[in-house]
Amino acid sequence: MKKSILFSIISFALSSVYGQKIWLAPDPVNLDDSVTIWVDIKKCERQQLVGSTDPLYMWTWNPKEHAVGHPLNNGTWGASNEALKFTSAGNDLWFYRMVPTKFYECTKADLYSKGISILLKKKDGAGTAAAGEDKTEDLILKIDAPVTGPRKLYSFPGLFLKDSLSTSPADVLTIYYDRNIETNDTLKDKTDFYCVVKARYGASNTEYIYFIDIDKLTAADKGVAGVVPQMKMTDLNNGKFRFSFIPNRLFANKNPNNLKITSVKFKIMRGYIRKTYDIVAESPEYWFNSCE
Repeated sequence: MKKSILFSIISFALSSVYGQKIWLAPDPVNLDDSVTIWVDIKKCERQQLVGSTDPLYMWTWNPKEHAVGHPLNNGTWGASNEALKFTSAGNDLWFYRMVPTKFYECTKADLYSKGISILLKKKDGAGTAAAGEDKTEDLILKIDAPVTGPRKLYSFPGLFLKDSLSTSPADVLTIYYDRNIETNDTLKDKTDFYCVVKARYGASNTEYIYFIDIDKLTAADKGVAGVVPQMKMTDLNNGKFRFSFIPNRLFANKNPNNLKITSVKFKIMRGYIRKTYDIVAESPEYWFNSCE
């Protein structure tokens, strides 16, 4: 049973951050509590460690590198410290658990400003003259300070990781827009908002389907209300607007082969675009849990 639960957690962690080579979980993190650093070796630029059956170790220097003699010092390049050994989750996915403020003996402010810098290596990172050192490139984790107060754009269900949902494209997703905290004066008294969505799909994870390409708007796209009437947001009469949809259904006609939708990207805009000020500046992309 424990193995089954661990496998589910690992599968979810991997699927939720598809395309990334290093990430923290959970996110947002509590830096005074246990977090997990995940590294997907297959996504790294240096491929020397792909398929390795040898133990892999962390070499870290930001936000702080411990001095020689400290129990969490890196060790030497030829003999890494056993305390910094990563655990294999299979399929070239590795993880390490720590309490960041305790591990680095630093403040949360240090972690927000400097992030975490590591690389993974074999116990002896020397490698060979032909293939180079047995290590990844430098892997940098930027850690954002927690967001407090109202948010202009958010979803329900909320995000499990920074840009990832715990749901699938077969589930209902609701996008909220809070005009009350809009900084664009042109939009502050408007109500004709549309949540224009495009979806990333297919095995390559690089192709999109859409009714309007929000990243390449053309003159033909000005009449948003006529092109995507199904994406009109509901006015909640309190300065907030809502759009609910099931991605698989919304894009069914654009996806006749029923290829898997892996993310949705959206932009809020008025029903007719006269100028760029008719568009909300932000354009988030949310990734789905691949386990449907």
